[in-house]
Amino acid sequence: MQLLGRVMTAFAALAAVSMATPALAQTAQNQPNTGLGFGVLGGLTYTSVQTETNLFDVQTDSGAGYMFGIWFGGNRDGRAGLMGELSYVTKKIKATEDGEEFSQKLTYVELPVLLRINVGSRERDRPSAYFLAGPVFDIQIKSELEGADTPDDFYEGLDIGAMVGVGFEVVRIGVEGRYSWGLRSVLGTDAAVDTGFGSTKQNTLQVLLKVRIN
Repeated sequence: MQLLGRVMTAFAALAAVSMATPALAQTAQNQPNTGLGFGVLGGLTYTSVQTETNLFDVQTDSGAGYMFGIWFGGNRDGRAGLMGELSYVTKKIKATEDGEEFSQKLTYVELPVLLRINVGSRERDRPSAYFLAGPVFDIQIKSELEGADTPDDFYEGLDIGAMVGVGFEVVRIGVEGRYSWGLRSVLGTDAAVDTGFGSTKQNTLQVLLKVRIN
């Protein structure tokens, strides 16, 4: 039931962004809005953590994951627009404790809500660049810890971050790089705090390939 609630929250947020996108895009320009695109995306994630002092001498290193999903909005024909995404994302961390190695893998439904500022040509068959900034919401659907024994209730069900990025698009193909800073501890549950873990926030680099469908 808890997982169902998280998924329902994700779709509610997706619907809210879908309704807000046309209004923002129309406000951003005086001409009719024809730039509300839709497409698919896929790429790699590189995640690191920032951890406060705790009872464990754990050394961490960044790990590589992957993501795929859909994107919509962006107002390609205008100068500014709102862009949303719904993606399946894995975030991995490598760690060492007393010479023993283990890895953490958290799986999320990710929902960024990003302001997109377009520069360059407004014509879709010509190159254009853009900048992104906004909040990102990660709803956890699965946690795995290989090589160590940590209960599932150590991890928070929702992570909130701030994301910035830059992209390049020509015709229907785009490449994008962005970085997000976690604003909440992923080990902020009572079980994790009682065990001795301090605030642990995830920072993630994403490198994406995007294909525009319309």
